[in-house]
Amino acid sequence: TCALPICDEPEVYAPGFDRVIEQPIAGTIRVPREAAIVVTEGNYLLVTADPWARIAPLLSECWFCRVPERTRLTRLIARHHEFGKDAAAAEAWATGPDQRNADLIEPTAARASLIVSDGIVSDGIPTDSHKFP
Repeated sequence: TCALPICDEPEVYAPGFDRVIEQPIAGTIRVPREAAIVVTEGNYLLVTADPWARIAPLLSECWFCRVPERTRLTRLIARHHEFGKDAAAAEAWATGPDQRNADLIEPTAARASLIVSDGIVSDGIPTDSHKFP
């Protein structure tokens, strides 16, 4: 049961993110009232500073996905390159602003409902052993 004021609306719109311009775009994702489950993602969902601190209490669950550092950097550099940065600029962004974000976000894992890391969830069971409806 939803206790949020937006639950009285027939639909709400969530922001999307445009990688070409590296900016969020308000109102790009329609969420109808009859949606049984809403999945969101974001680096700041578990941050304890405002305004982010107001998000976690609204979530039924929040999972933290951790990948090895080298994998994270490789993926980020590839994504930045795919969206127009040359190799040097892609690496500089991944090891600069993206690294500062990673340093901020990593400590928030302790607040997660579940941590997925290297194919293992926080309870030590391989992720392919978890069955979800």
